[in-house]
Amino acid sequence: ALGHRVDQHDQHAAHERINYEYYLRKFGEPAPYTQPLLVPLTLEFTAGEAELARSRLQAFAEAGVELEPFGLNAFLVRAHPEWLPKGEEQAIIEEMAEWILSEKKAVDIAKLREKAAIMCSCKASIKANDRMTREEGEALLGRLAACEQPYTCPHGRPIVVHISTYQLEKMFKRVMS
Repeated sequence: ALGHRVDQHDQHAAHERINYEYYLRKFGEPAPYTQPLLVPLTLEFTAGEAELARSRLQAFAEAGVELEPFGLNAFLVRAHPEWLPKGEEQAIIEEMAEWILSEKKAVDIAKLREKAAIMCSCKASIKANDRMTREEGEALLGRLAACEQPYTCPHGRPIVVHISTYQLEKMFKRVMS
């Protein structure tokens, strides 16, 4: 029998919201905890991009990424925040670099941190079709309830959709006009 209401949630969007608020807090800390790398990552640029990157090293530093020029058009990533999603560090830093270099004027650090937090949250979140146990689902919803903005993911998609019994009956053509 149908209950009074059904709430359906998007587990990826919910996890993204939880992770987004976590990463935004982390990027906003005065001195992001950086992890010196034993083997540095390498970023390759065109000549024009490399020149621009040299002039914007402070923007990288404010996001916790320590870059060092390496040859003509390359940079070594000597350190990055230790809490970046594991295995995604290179991809995230490359996307950050792309955004930093695409800015026409001075880099808006608050916007950079927000974009980086969105990137991290997406890459660190479970996928929409991944199987979850009931306990994992309940734990996810508990963490979601503690979020400042639990209704949409960082991209603005809804996380929870309420469907009334009336709407369900209407979908199945059970409502008499």
